[in-house]
Amino acid sequence: MEVPDLERGFMIMNPDSPNRWWTGIECVLARQVQGTDGSQRAYLSHECRAEAVNEDPYSHPGVYEYVAISTWDGNYALRSGPRLVGVRGPADRETVRPDADYEKTDMQIVVTSPDRDVTPLSFTTVKEMLQGEFPTGYRKLHMAISYRQDGSDYTLYAPCRYINFPHPVKASRSYLQPISGYVLYEKEERFSTAYVVSYVEDGGPKSLQFKVRDRYCEGDLVTQEFCREERIDPAGLKCAFFTYEDA
Repeated sequence: MEVPDLERGFMIMNPDSPNRWWTGIECVLARQVQGTDGSQRAYLSHECRAEAVNEDPYSHPGVYEYVAISTWDGNYALRSGPRLVGVRGPADRETVRPDADYEKTDMQIVVTSPDRDVTPLSFTTVKEMLQGEFPTGYRKLHMAISYRQDGSDYTLYAPCRYINFPHPVKASRSYLQPISGYVLYEKEERFSTAYVVSYVEDGGPKSLQFKVRDRYCEGDLVTQEFCREERIDPAGLKCAFFTYEDA
C-alpha cells in the first residue's frame, strides 16, 4: 500500500523570493473526476501566524492564522482572524481587506511528498492497540478516507488526531471514531479547512462528516469559525488505517 508521505513531506513557500518559509504537510486530498484518467492532489500546510521577518515578528499589521494550499486549481491562502491582511504581490503585500480570508495567490509553493509504502492496519488491530493502551509506546496512526461527492471520487490522507474507542469490558458496541483537523475539504470548486470525523462500526464505516470553517456573522462581528456541517453520502465510503512505522 502506497500513500503520500505525510511524515516526511513538506512545503516551501516563496522559493524564489528573498525570504522563504518551510512547513510540514497536514493532509493530502486526492480527487479523480468520474470519467477521467488519473487523480489530482491538493496539499494543506501547517497553520501559521501572521508575522514580520525582523526583530519584532509580531509587528505585522495582520492578526490572523494562515494556511496555504497547493491544489489542482492553483495556490490559495486561507486566513482566519479579526484583522486580515492579504498578499497580492511585491507592490501590494500588506492590504487590509475583508476578502483576504479566501485568496487565490501567485505565491509559488514547492511540494515534496512522494508516495511511500506503509503498513495497513485492520479495524480489529487498531481497536486492540487502543484497548491495550500501547504497551510498547505510542504509535501515530493515519487514515485514508475515500468517498464520492458531486461526480468525483476523493481520498483524504490525514493523521488520526484522536480516536474514540470502546472500553474493553464496559462497552456493548465495537467501533472506532477517528477525528482529524485541520484537513482539506472541497465542494463546488471551493476549498475549505475543516475537521473530519468518521464513525466505523464492526469494521465498516457508517458515516462521514466535515465541520467546515466558514464566515460567521453575529451583529457587527464577522469572523471565521468551524460552523458549517457537511454530511457525506455513506454509499461507497471507506476508512482505512495505516502507519508509516516499519514500512
